[in-house]
Amino acid sequence: MQHYNNTNNSIPYRATPENVAISAVLGLCFGLGIPGNLAVLVVVGQRLKNGNFTLKVMFSLAISDLLTLLSLPLWIKALLHGWIFGLVLCKMISYLVYWGIYSSVLGVTLLSVHRYLQVLYSRKWSKLGRKGELMLLIGVWILSGVLSSYSLFQRQVTFQDRDKLLHCDMKYKDDGERVRILVLETVSLFVVPFSILAFSYFTLNRKVSHMVLFRSKRMTKLVARIVLVFFLLWIPVHINNVLMIAAALRKSDRLLSFTKILAGLFGALTFINSCVNPFLYAFSAQVLRRQTPMGEST
Repeated sequence: MQHYNNTNNSIPYRATPENVAISAVLGLCFGLGIPGNLAVLVVVGQRLKNGNFTLKVMFSLAISDLLTLLSLPLWIKALLHGWIFGLVLCKMISYLVYWGIYSSVLGVTLLSVHRYLQVLYSRKWSKLGRKGELMLLIGVWILSGVLSSYSLFQRQVTFQDRDKLLHCDMKYKDDGERVRILVLETVSLFVVPFSILAFSYFTLNRKVSHMVLFRSKRMTKLVARIVLVFFLLWIPVHINNVLMIAAALRKSDRLLSFTKILAGLFGALTFINSCVNPFLYAFSAQVLRRQTPMGEST
């Protein structure tokens, strides 16, 4: 660490334009997302006693969003002035962010699958019971914690020549390790969830259109909005991951440098997702207000 400090102090640094732009986006996400998700916890939390599983998943998503958003002041500080918080905090904060990201992905996937099963196979879902639903939610958080654990090992504090700053960033031993981690992220955060979501949504949409379930359609549309916004904001990240994999396999330093810059810009979009959901809930507040003790009447 002493080597880093000496290097950082001996060379004047200036935040790059992209870092300034990313910091502005992250600051906006923090200002909107924190109070928005806290409001979701309060409003939705008051209705959890009704036993509505959709609301329970939304409550869990709000916690996931807060887990990622609460760290934003540290990342903004690091983008503008470098990472000055040490290696341990670098690893722990990164792990919490990744944990929140994975729990969000799995939570949105569970939200869509639940809607599919509850509407089309309600009797089978009802057999699960409240304990079974609770175990599903706990399982999502445990699995998310396991899947994100690699960040504890991959995150390191390194000095970057591009902006002359220390950064808490992913550090790979070689291109092979880079490819393995990126493939893991792409498959677990996009390919598998998107396949499940696409099947659930299109099948549900096709069958519900022939059913007289007007109230059910309202909640189905809310879930669809959450899913659609989620993947619109995440697709650029995974496209860039594929480009990074190609750069590593082709040993292209120019393409790799370009994708690293895009990674920061596209990564900011994922934080936007964390502050958008509360507004989706507010936009569909009528749906949430009309929830009944039976859970899925809307």
